[in-house]
Amino acid sequence: MKHLRTVLANFEPRTPWFGVGRSLIAFAQLTVLVFTTPASLLQPLLGTGPGPACNGVRSITLYCIGGSEIPQELRRWVMVAMLVIVISGFLPRYTVWLHAWVSISLGWSISLPDGGEQIARIIVVLLVVIGLADNRTWHWTRPTKPRPRLLSSLALAALVGIRVQVAIVYFHAGISKFWTDDWANGSAEYYFIRDPLFGASGLPYVILHDLTAIPIFVALMTWGGILLELLIAVLILGPRRWRERALGLDILLHGFIIATMGLWSFGLIMIGTAIVASAPHTLDPSPTPVTVRRLLGYVGVQIPRRAKQASAAPRKPGIATPEPALSQGGS
Repeated sequence: MKHLRTVLANFEPRTPWFGVGRSLIAFAQLTVLVFTTPASLLQPLLGTGPGPACNGVRSITLYCIGGSEIPQELRRWVMVAMLVIVISGFLPRYTVWLHAWVSISLGWSISLPDGGEQIARIIVVLLVVIGLADNRTWHWTRPTKPRPRLLSSLALAALVGIRVQVAIVYFHAGISKFWTDDWANGSAEYYFIRDPLFGASGLPYVILHDLTAIPIFVALMTWGGILLELLIAVLILGPRRWRERALGLDILLHGFIIATMGLWSFGLIMIGTAIVASAPHTLDPSPTPVTVRRLLGYVGVQIPRRAKQASAAPRKPGIATPEPALSQGGS
């Protein structure tokens, strides 16, 4: 109980991780709307008429509100504009509501939402609770105003909820594969790489086509994917260092899926969700946050550390001045 009170007293929801994660999720959804026409997203399904379904609570979605007089093409670009505002990071306390509206509209209205739209609908609603505690003008800046204590406590609960949701998604994805023969016997990646619709293409296909013909290699790829999913599920619920490892594995997993199979929007939504879930509980003290440096380091981008200003006191000859230790930030 004492530890919980300490965490609540020091928790800071206004971290760069919140901004980067929500912007990446919004960017992924933006690609769906920009590169897919409303007619393709609202295809009629067997036994139903053309979408969207506007019965009951679904009538509040951006695809339905205002009736049939409003063209779907206009609705599409209104949602694009909303997502651009979200990506910009402007007034996160208020734009989280716009993001939630777009996410719910996509999840409820399009004919065949994939796992990305479904998880985004849940995560973005939880991001509303975190965003209520964010009183910055831009989510890219360091906070200058005192944080609202009650709303920060609610934000911590929402952040824990996001971590639990991520753990459930990856645990279920890993465990459920053992009941599918191709995954259990280690041959699934052989067929995925060669799938004419969703398989690899271009240079990745050239490389992986021959490699996946080697039984031990395709087994390692197949079972390695399951292992990564289970590790992410466990590590995301641990302390800060564990969560950062989970983020690195998540980028590795979905980066490979994007490179070989596409699924850009799904992969970016999952990476954005993992970024938010990995957030530390306090701000790093350095002007360039350690969190952002570590995040970019996972994908090979190195930000040099800012050199500390030399002390004005003269040094005595022959005596070395020790370098100060770098702070690791919060938990």
